[in-house]
This record gives sequence, C-alpha cells and structure tokens, in this order.
Amino acid sequence: MSIVGLQNGLEIYVEEHGNGEPLLLIMGTGADHRFWASQVPAYSEQYRTIVYDARGVGRSTVPGDPTTCSMAVMADDAVQLLDVLGIESAHISGLSLGSTVAQEMILRHPGRVRTAQLHGSWARSDEWFVRMIETLEFPVLHGDMAAFVRYALMWITSPKFLAEQPETVKGMEEAFLAEPPDPKGVLGHIHADKHHDALERLGEIRCPVLVATGEVDVQVPARYGMEVANAIPGATFHLFEGPNASHLNCVETPEEFNRVTLGWLADNK
Repeated sequence: MSIVGLQNGLEIYVEEHGNGEPLLLIMGTGADHRFWASQVPAYSEQYRTIVYDARGVGRSTVPGDPTTCSMAVMADDAVQLLDVLGIESAHISGLSLGSTVAQEMILRHPGRVRTAQLHGSWARSDEWFVRMIETLEFPVLHGDMAAFVRYALMWITSPKFLAEQPETVKGMEEAFLAEPPDPKGVLGHIHADKHHDALERLGEIRCPVLVATGEVDVQVPARYGMEVANAIPGATFHLFEGPNASHLNCVETPEEFNRVTLGWLADNK
C-alpha cells in the first residue's frame, strides 16, 4: 500500500494484492477502496489485484473545484496510475461511477484495457438519473455527511439488507463517518455522475465486456445496464437475481458476485 504521484500532480492511494495478470478495481461515488474488501481475497488468488482511492476520496488528492471532475478526467487518472505501476494493459472492473470511468477508459485508451466489467452502469445521465443523484448532492451541499451516507445506503442496498442487518448498516455508517470524505471530493463525483454521456460512443468498444446489474437495484435500475449492454458490440449482460441483488452486489452477495465475475474473466481473458 502506498501513495503515488501522477503526472497531473495528484497523489493517489493504491494497494496491490496477489500476482498474475493485472486487475484494476474502480469504486463508485464518494466511496474508497474499502468497498472491494470482499473481492480482494478472492481475486488476488489469481490476479494482481489493484484497488485505489479515486481523486476526491479516501487518502487521495481532493481537487479544489468539483466542476473539474468528469469520467474522462478520472479515466485519465486511472491510466496514469497504470503507468506509475508499470502496467501496459489491465483487466478493469468498475462499480457505479467506477463503471462509467471504465467506459471512458476503454474509449479514450482502448489499448490499455484487456477486458472490462461494468457493474451498476448507465450510458447517459437522463432526467430521472440526475434527479436521483441530486438527492445525494443536497445533504453534501449543506455539509451533512451523516445524511448523505444514510440516503446513499438506502439507494445502493436492498430493502432486505436494511431491514435484516441493522448492525451491519450501522457499522457501515459509523466507518464512513469516522473518516468522511471531503465534501468537495464527493461533489466532484456527483458532478461527473450528472454529466456522464457515452451512449453514442459505446459502439466503438471492441474488448470483451460484462455488464451486470441487480434486479432490485433502485439507484441504477436494470434498464440502464441493458441499454449499456445493447450499445456495446458483443457485450455479455448478467442480471443478479434475488432479494439482495442490489446496486451493492459486491457487498451483499459477495460469494455469488465473485463466482460470476471470476468465471466470466476466465472465459474471456
């Protein structure tokens, strides 16, 4: 684990686990590398697994102006991180905002991506999506990070998870608030969320792609993932099913998530 400097002046916190072909994991809005905790042990048995804190969150640099943050900018950050680590190309997997950063990474730097997994993804931010993400933007604008994480967990986890695992939910909220991200960093991610639009370019993608979503994902409903998969030539679409198949599948159903993702990688690398 270390903090590395990118060519653009940012400092990025990164961890590497295991050996083998490189696999870069990109997390979602306002979240840091810790949300991949259930994947790292499984993935690192076969892959050089790389997790990091994107600009604006965790131990990485928080730019002063949230409006400078975009999926394209964060895709370039990811490629610069690969440069620092001496990696020419990698498998990539992104969740939520991480999946749209991955879209831009493939489109802007196609030679750097071997395969891509897009979890809880969307192709463009339409009016419904913008209004949804504004429910998270509002408490951050008012400096209420406790309300932000409370509402975020309502959007990204399942009703079953919230109802039946209150102590786990409480622990997630307490862990978040123990080291809350800088509001400017979260606002930068939200700015990128609101302005994402790659729909007309997704047809240019040629690497193997898995698009996966949960049937009870209320933050980024399955219709968005289906649109992404339909726009990418040859993409595989997978629907996680069941009462815990939420936006945060990697946390709620980690064994199934790991089995599906590792199986797809084995078949497509």
